[in-house]
Amino acid sequence: MPPHRSSVPHPSTWSARIMTTMNAATTWDATLGQLQMVVTRANYDTWLRDTIGLRHEDGRFVIGAQSAFATEWLTTRLRPLITKTLAGVLGHGIDVAFEVSQPAGMEPPVLLSEPDGAAEGDRPAGARSVAPPQLNAALTFDAFVVGDENRLAFEAARRVVAEPGALNPLTIFAAPGLGKTHLLQAIGHAAYAAGRSVIYASAERFGNDFVRALKDGLDHFRRRYRGADVLLIDDIQFFEGRDGFEKEFFHTFNDLHAQGKQIVVTTDRAPAALTGLTEAMRTRLQWGLVADVQRPAFDTRLAILRAKARRHAVRLPESALEMIAERCCPTVRELEGSLNRVLAFVPLIGGAVTRETIDRALSPLVPLSQREAEPPCPNDIIAAVCRHLGVQLADLRGRSRNRDVSYARHLAMYVLKEDGRKTVAEIGRTLGHRDHSTVLAGIQRIALEQTTRPETRADLGAVRAALDRSSSSAAAAG
Repeated sequence: MPPHRSSVPHPSTWSARIMTTMNAATTWDATLGQLQMVVTRANYDTWLRDTIGLRHEDGRFVIGAQSAFATEWLTTRLRPLITKTLAGVLGHGIDVAFEVSQPAGMEPPVLLSEPDGAAEGDRPAGARSVAPPQLNAALTFDAFVVGDENRLAFEAARRVVAEPGALNPLTIFAAPGLGKTHLLQAIGHAAYAAGRSVIYASAERFGNDFVRALKDGLDHFRRRYRGADVLLIDDIQFFEGRDGFEKEFFHTFNDLHAQGKQIVVTTDRAPAALTGLTEAMRTRLQWGLVADVQRPAFDTRLAILRAKARRHAVRLPESALEMIAERCCPTVRELEGSLNRVLAFVPLIGGAVTRETIDRALSPLVPLSQREAEPPCPNDIIAAVCRHLGVQLADLRGRSRNRDVSYARHLAMYVLKEDGRKTVAEIGRTLGHRDHSTVLAGIQRIALEQTTRPETRADLGAVRAALDRSSSSAAAAG
């Protein structure tokens, strides 16, 4: 009997069918899903997120951007990468072109201060004479999917809109791609709708604006940033090692805080671990509330996929979304990229979406090392920590506050998160049903100590080496 062959077309046959099965918008959505995993978040958010696939004709794919400047930047900086990625989606070579295609009704970004005489009718009801902040219209509270991993940050974000100054500053930290920028911009949308002046900028944008202001005069720059009711700064870790930028932001922070104006910042790690900033700046970032966003667990991943799938013309069955959610995408951005890629395959398979077709669609996105390596299981991590530090398992999971036991517990929390890929909620349940804040404090302690305390680095290395040996032995036995 001849071997069974999949009904999914071989990639070499895709080009014969792609023109009739995928429209330009769907093709470009799939391409964006891959591009967002290979370009920096700043470049993706600034230049790619709002682009659209316009048409695909005569071997030429036309992409719409929102301004002539954007089309020029994409042509000179990203065209080779876009051409290569798009060809991979289509299954054949393609020429790429860009043209301006600004959605109807979208206003160009403007600064905080409007010219004298700006029309009152152009502003939201109740708003003062302020221009709208530069925000992505899709990143609102309504579009944010809430789970155990991000609930604290979500509720804190809503509170700073309802009660400005109650949590000041609010510092949200998370690894890239987990939604901290979404929350930051959602705050901006809601605060502006409530009639407040809002400035949103990445830390890099703040720094670039400051450099330009040094040439042209600082008065306008300082009125802009220090005159806002709500200041939102993204990726504040950019200030590490940039003393001039940090000093200017430090004084901006002090001015706004003294006036009771709301400050919200995001960073890729806990403020205490931002060792490239001054102690004074790190301390200020912890004055209000520090909230984290963790990697989404299965239930949250599935909810995110449901929400994002509703925006697409092609519908996937619930079983297909569950199959995608089962693949432990470490970030929301990669999860969305996986969904876009599967959606691009749907017109090609001509039948039911099966696990085989999903695996085939997504396998190129997973590095070989990740396909072969599974994270260590929680029990192995805990056992390795106990053996290395001479602590009993019952003590680790119990309520002992002995200094050595507490240190071992915190080390286990950190390794469970970083190496075991567990969420804060899962770690809390594993280690005696500890609450979110307790687990987070333990993780933050080790994150800081591994950069400042050689003994912690050595203990962490020893535990990881033991896990590696255990994994190698298991693989050899298998």
